[in-house]
Amino acid sequence: ELPPADLSTPAALSQTMQLLKDVLACHDASVVAIDDKKQDFKQILSCIVDPLVQMCSVSASRLNAIDMACYMINCIYIMQTTLSLYEFTDTRLEMLQAQVEAQLDTLVNEQAAMVLNRVGLAEAYKMVQAYQPKQGPLSSLQGMDAGTLKSAMMQFDSFLANPDALVLPQCSLILSARIRESIKKRSMELINESYRLLFDRIKNPANEYKEPQGIVPRTPDQVMKLLQY
Repeated sequence: ELPPADLSTPAALSQTMQLLKDVLACHDASVVAIDDKKQDFKQILSCIVDPLVQMCSVSASRLNAIDMACYMINCIYIMQTTLSLYEFTDTRLEMLQAQVEAQLDTLVNEQAAMVLNRVGLAEAYKMVQAYQPKQGPLSSLQGMDAGTLKSAMMQFDSFLANPDALVLPQCSLILSARIRESIKKRSMELINESYRLLFDRIKNPANEYKEPQGIVPRTPDQVMKLLQY
């Protein structure tokens, strides 16, 4: 079964979560020794949650990386929301959160990469990351001349005026507002780190930019404030 077009959770997941609620609620109310109840919960969760995660993963396998990450986050979020209502689910919740974090990393990186690509700084950032002083001054490398960088920085400035204009459309389909905010904050941090590296290299006299202030007029701290995180 392919995921829904809006990357929401499949009906099978919702139905199984309702079943799990019923089972856990009955068990919660039963008069059983704590240790026995804990062991029972562990078995129930293993029998239901693990196959559900697997089902969602298989369903998502034909999606691109961004869609897959959003879909898996939504599926796991629904599981977490249900499990958080009950005792003895902490270990399972931690395991699910680790999977969410892996998907979050994908989205944060993709969001930052999309912005750098759109403003024309992606190649410059890659070159700066790989740069070795033995290559000569950075300004002498193809694509790293003052004119090219200045043009890209002007586009970056336009982005800074309205950061919300460049957002992966799939992120709006994520059910959790907290997760959406986390992606925004972390991707903005990543963008600012990229800018900081470019800023430092351009300002470095060894790289022979004649008027670095004209290329990077804003400090990384000023950029951070404009990115609002």
